Amino acid sequence: MNRRRFTALTAAGTCIFPGIGNAARNEWQQLNRQVEAKQQQLGRLIKDARRRGCVVDYAVASYQVIGLFIVAANHDYANRDRAAEIFAGRWHYRKMAPEYAVDFPIKELNSCIDVADYAITQLQQQMAGKIRPVAPPDLTKGTMKLAPKAYELEGRRVFPSSLVWTPARKEELNCFGRIGGAYLQIPQLQEDGTPGRQLQSRIKSFAEQDAFNMAPRVFLTGHNTPGWMKEKHPEVLYGGRNFTTYDIDSPLIREWIQKLYSGMLPEYAKACEAFPMVHLLANEPHFATRKGGWKAENGLSDCTMQKWQQWLADKYAEISALNTVYGTEYSDWDQVLFQGLEPKQRLMDQRLRGTPLWYDWVRFNHDRVNEWFTFLKTEAQKNDNGRKAPVSIKVLGYSLSKSERDGGMDMEYLTDLQEVMGADLRCAPQGAQFFGKHEEGMDPKTGWKAHFAYEWSEQSMFLDWSKSMYPEKVFYDSEWHGFSSVSWRHFNMSRDYVRSALWLAFTHGMGMINAWLWGRRTDGSLNPQGDHIGELSNQPIAVDAFSRTMKELNAHAQQIVDIQPEQRDFWIYYCEEAAIQDETYTHGMQQVYEALKLLNFTVGFTTPSKIDGLDPETQTVIVPPTAYILDESLNALKSFSGRLVLVGGEESFVKNEHGAPRSNVWKPDGFAAIPKGDWPDLLKPLETALRSVATPPLLPVRIEDAEGHNAIGVNMFVNKDTESGRVIVALNNISKDPRVVLLPDEAMAADLITQQRCANRISMAPCDVRLLMIA
Repeated sequence: MNRRRFTALTAAGTCIFPGIGNAARNEWQQLNRQVEAKQQQLGRLIKDARRRGCVVDYAVASYQVIGLFIVAANHDYANRDRAAEIFAGRWHYRKMAPEYAVDFPIKELNSCIDVADYAITQLQQQMAGKIRPVAPPDLTKGTMKLAPKAYELEGRRVFPSSLVWTPARKEELNCFGRIGGAYLQIPQLQEDGTPGRQLQSRIKSFAEQDAFNMAPRVFLTGHNTPGWMKEKHPEVLYGGRNFTTYDIDSPLIREWIQKLYSGMLPEYAKACEAFPMVHLLANEPHFATRKGGWKAENGLSDCTMQKWQQWLADKYAEISALNTVYGTEYSDWDQVLFQGLEPKQRLMDQRLRGTPLWYDWVRFNHDRVNEWFTFLKTEAQKNDNGRKAPVSIKVLGYSLSKSERDGGMDMEYLTDLQEVMGADLRCAPQGAQFFGKHEEGMDPKTGWKAHFAYEWSEQSMFLDWSKSMYPEKVFYDSEWHGFSSVSWRHFNMSRDYVRSALWLAFTHGMGMINAWLWGRRTDGSLNPQGDHIGELSNQPIAVDAFSRTMKELNAHAQQIVDIQPEQRDFWIYYCEEAAIQDETYTHGMQQVYEALKLLNFTVGFTTPSKIDGLDPETQTVIVPPTAYILDESLNALKSFSGRLVLVGGEESFVKNEHGAPRSNVWKPDGFAAIPKGDWPDLLKPLETALRSVATPPLLPVRIEDAEGHNAIGVNMFVNKDTESGRVIVALNNISKDPRVVLLPDEAMAADLITQQRCANRISMAPCDVRLLMIA
């Protein structure tokens, strides 16, 4: 680090942290010298290793991570009064880790020493011939394109990556990845509807992205409301929610979206014509309508009410038909809901769940949101200079697993609509401190913490849902929450957790990732748009692990794509009307899913519209407790001639979608009937019922605990390598406890990551990952 720059940084600010006084300033400077010396040692070793022909990409990234954090830590130290303000002003920091405020710049520099030592050890092992890591692709050159299952760079499969808010600078881009693009929203237009100055400044920035070969280019549509519109047309705010702050049913908004896309996208597309594009249509869309729902207090507009009344008229034709179903005496459509209420008073009462009104309203909300996204897709692809670039949506990661369905997210329709499937998914490690929402599973005896190294289910289930529906489509997580979220922080994430969680994502079908987040500006300061303490911005080890793991995943992208199942043996029957009406439905579905995954069965999801695409000879449909079901959905299930497994079958098919009891409840003669329960209760019954009809494994593998008993917790994918024809095995220990994996005695195994032979008895610590080739 430049000595003049260092002196200026350490001289600034006032000493307010306990333990960092004038006497300690010399210790701070000494710590800086130690870090610089370690970085220089690593730099010399990199030069030596490069001369010997070793792969140095991983070590170079570690060297650059250290450089970024030397600047960051010194900025934090020089401006620790600002950090103290952040800690004092955030209640959850005071609750979670008050001691962290004392010395986190020191922790950052000490972590840099850890990063250097890890990289030095790896290089020394390489030069001694103990490991031979595979070189990742060079992302600085070559043409990238969207291909089936994955992006390709000059014909080689790759996994594009970035951190949110990564600056276009070589150090960060080499460490985090090279996804490019831009942001567009109505406030970027002038009041006459023409593009403002941001258009030309953004086009100029694309030249910089070109120079760094940043791809793909993701164009995120933001949905904020300009100030002039709020003043002239305050009615557009009714129905707005967080991130989509205006009424999606307003004709005025539709007109301005058309102006936005027609005014900006053609120029963006021309400026980026040598690079693949993606239209990211929305950030975390949600349109909750129940009391207490996220921003539901903004109510609903008159435009939405007019659509609702038309929707009812189209469905029932005559008001008398509606009255028959509802048991009411309405005389006109406008009486059905919210009659006489002001826009902000229009909120659904969740006690209506299970009634005809609740079902119709939620189904209507799905339909109007579906139409909104169809409109956005049509307008975006109409204006991208003839490219018809794929669209994606950053669906909230818990949209599938949470029980609420009043937010307008029709999971099947939106999955069908996207060419690049998308979400923002979450993992959370042991040791994380939780606050706010999403605290399910926290019970230390029965929740995920009792069994697993991290919360894995939300991510894996969403990916299995998406990739079983469309194996050929790439999946893009545009705001991955494996490092932090609004509900948790972990102040000392391990590199093993980071590596395991990322491997779990990509073996399950992730194709591109933009993780939350890099909250630093190029001068080392924390981004003022958020606090970001306790996130990646303060954790060199986690940042280094992200950088090295993404290079590792890219080095083995071909095998990782190949290892994903083309066909799945077991299919969970997802019934949207049950999810709408029954608040227990998604929990039951997820418990079935988790049990199947922990048994390492290949599992996917099917729906009434897709079940006829299954092979009844080889594939089995599993039905979680499904009390509410449409006649059409029930008939689709009856038409499936293959094996049917009912979980909690005594509760299923007893009501129609409106909650009316069925007089003749279907009691199929299924292949197996299993009592409902949580995943530990389902393991043995599912294993007993299904193992005989699962596809015989290419490689029999036994998983044991430390005492030699059969165990769960090692996620496993097995498939054939397309080039060699040999068996590839990916192992990932998501258990919180050590596991032993036993390969057949006759198997000859090599670890593809280290390029070394390995024993047939493999001891795996929590979060340990292996990629094996078996001869």
